[in-house]
Amino acid sequence: MSIIYDTSPKHCAAANHGGGGGALLRLKKLDKKLLFSLSTFLFSLLIISLLIWLIFHPSKPLFYLRDATLYDLSLTSPPLPRRLNSTIQATIFSKNPNTRVGVYYDGLVSYAVYKGQQITADSELPSFYQGHDDSNFLSAALSGVSIPVAPAVLYEVGRDQMAGKMLIRLRLDGKLRWKVGSWVSGWYRFDVDCAAVVDFGVGGAGGGMRAPELESVEGRQCSINA
Repeated sequence: MSIIYDTSPKHCAAANHGGGGGALLRLKKLDKKLLFSLSTFLFSLLIISLLIWLIFHPSKPLFYLRDATLYDLSLTSPPLPRRLNSTIQATIFSKNPNTRVGVYYDGLVSYAVYKGQQITADSELPSFYQGHDDSNFLSAALSGVSIPVAPAVLYEVGRDQMAGKMLIRLRLDGKLRWKVGSWVSGWYRFDVDCAAVVDFGVGGAGGGMRAPELESVEGRQCSINA
């Protein structure tokens, strides 16, 4: 007696192949579900962050030049090329105007600029956190020794000393993060520019002489780009 098969070997092969295809199809569906879930989570997180930003909408921090004292601004003696020496002490008042948002400050660097050219080395300031509606004083000791500058800048130094007034810009660069509750934003670059007008009183000859101790006008608000 022979055995009669209901399914031919070809049909069996087709069935086995169809089973593998079904498993692959189920795997693709699972991948799509995971991708959809991840996309939904990221979109929800983006919406929540946007809502937090729109509700609290933090205002830029405020900066004021409290005082700036010029201890030395002199040219090196010949031979050429002559260079510039400078010593400046500055105090900047910083205020967070937000009542619900804190601010983290990091990577702070301060320096002085005259006629568009940096005349001191970078001075690093410590990182700090500024709470709601809080304020801080930032003190920077700036100095430059034998700084190479363009001949036109050297000429302007002598001319401003003769005129008795000089405009020096104090810059503060760094990064900030906003803090709302336990949520902290990513980093944002910011730049602060303060104008310090110093009065020499009696004009000097420029040369290699040492400038007297002079102070700028106090309370001048600085511009900020963030």
